[in-house]
Amino acid sequence: MNELLIVEDDPEMQEFYKDMLQGEPYTVTLVSNADEGLKKIKEKKFDIVILDILMDGLTGDRLFAILRRDLRYKDVPVIMASALDEKTYRCFQALGNVSFLEKPFDKEKLLGEIAKRFASKK
Repeated sequence: MNELLIVEDDPEMQEFYKDMLQGEPYTVTLVSNADEGLKKIKEKKFDIVILDILMDGLTGDRLFAILRRDLRYKDVPVIMASALDEKTYRCFQALGNVSFLEKPFDKEKLLGEIAKRFASKK
């Protein structure tokens, strides 16, 4: 089973992800902050991590940087999801295996980006 970790602090977005991924061939773990996300990543191997960017405490972009510096996680595909536009985070593309979803997005865009990330793992 394909394992997804979603790090999202907004309860409405958490529900959106649950609704959009229900019935899809993924096991989804949802956490509400980046500290919890880092803890989960250390406990279990995930195939893809979806990160909100703007969160209190450890932010999604900081968590992404932490993952890319750690050899155990540097190749895990990441999808950054934010209301900020992609241009704001282009610098992260140099760190590899990352894509962006600008909020709001629909189910097709979400599933398409997940499919691209799985394809990039092959």
